[in-house]
Amino acid sequence: MIRANYYNAIAPIYDQTRWMTDSVAEDVADFILRLVHGTPNTSFLEPGVGTGLNVFSLVKRGYPVTGIDISQEMLDQFRQKLQLHSKKNLTLIQSDASTLPLPDVSVDVVLSVHMIHTVADWQIFLDEIDRVLKPQGFYLNAQWSTPPARK
Repeated sequence: MIRANYYNAIAPIYDQTRWMTDSVAEDVADFILRLVHGTPNTSFLEPGVGTGLNVFSLVKRGYPVTGIDISQEMLDQFRQKLQLHSKKNLTLIQSDASTLPLPDVSVDVVLSVHMIHTVADWQIFLDEIDRVLKPQGFYLNAQWSTPPARK
């Protein structure tokens, strides 16, 4: 069983603290699809999916998406957003991102957004991404960090 964490506590207000508007999210999804030469069968994985801000547009468009998060409450917030949308193309799994519960070479695109600092061992996490990515797959990482001199 996964113990309670910080993200469980902030799940109800998480989206209110983020700047991503629906139109920006749609533009980012368009960009990603162009970048990876997406087809209707292109599969996406987002470890640390949280409330789904980064992949919601892809889910609405029907792409196969798997979201993994350690926080059940964050996943529940994502499910609430999808009440009016089909969920057949979405799989949500509560798990630690350092042990992705997916078969080898099973995903076309892995997207991680500002979450590597939350995993216990980033090298193990990256090995897991390498394991699940299909040949010619894409790993897209957006990470903001403060240089040590500015902390």
